[in-house]
Amino acid sequence: MRINAHVCVLAKGVVMGIYTIHAGHAKQGNRFSGAVGYCAESVVDRQIAREVIYYLQKEGHTVYDCTVDSGISQGNIISKIKKNINAVKGASANISIHLNAVGKSEADGKTKGSECLVYSSLTADAAIGKRITDELKALGFTNRGVKVRTNLGILKGIKNGGKNVLVEVFFCDDEDDYILYNKVGAAAIGKAIAQGIVGKAIPVTTMRAAKPTLRYGSSGTEAQKLQLNLNKVADARLVCDGKIGPRTVAALKNWQAACGLKADGIYGPISYEQMQRLL
Repeated sequence: MRINAHVCVLAKGVVMGIYTIHAGHAKQGNRFSGAVGYCAESVVDRQIAREVIYYLQKEGHTVYDCTVDSGISQGNIISKIKKNINAVKGASANISIHLNAVGKSEADGKTKGSECLVYSSLTADAAIGKRITDELKALGFTNRGVKVRTNLGILKGIKNGGKNVLVEVFFCDDEDDYILYNKVGAAAIGKAIAQGIVGKAIPVTTMRAAKPTLRYGSSGTEAQKLQLNLNKVADARLVCDGKIGPRTVAALKNWQAACGLKADGIYGPISYEQMQRLL
């Protein structure tokens, strides 16, 4: 378990919440790594999970990253995650971050959207799920609501006292969802989920600075950084002139494909977050 914890005690001695966050499935490149569509679930869910952790910590909460990167089966991965979760005593909530998939769908102007899964609709778990889907709806994702799933292992056998919610952030095989994700970015989605978890707004001043989207014809300092990074992580051997031309786009597409990302030659939030993991 990644002990990614931050503790804050308020002036009056009130201790903030304790949360476990994990991204579902194994790490991309390993077996049992989840769904793949216009993007890879196990890449994007980790990006979003990191942002949820960031915003909860900024609010002063204690957060444990219980993500597991490998296992001999999907059931084994779930067992490892649950072991990590149950090692955290007195949790306020345990949040599982996933992407949904049902069958590849090209853009039609409608997002398939977000939903939260809980073991019972008659619990505080469902209230957290509703707040999260409402927050994601505010970003533009279709609100599919809170659904009961009594057959999901990750929602059963958790004994740390916390509420348990699985968040299906969007459909990775729906092009409209993918376009919206690229538009709003992991940071905004992470902030929205964190707000749903704690039930209050997180100040705008807490937001991470957004990085510009780069594509063919882009130029400047950020374009040059991309070229330098592609040379570093993908041995692209680009001239770092700060101009995104055909060679840079081709190198970017090759790198995106190798990482399980949509190879569209556009350096947006998903590609940026993946690059930061590798540097």
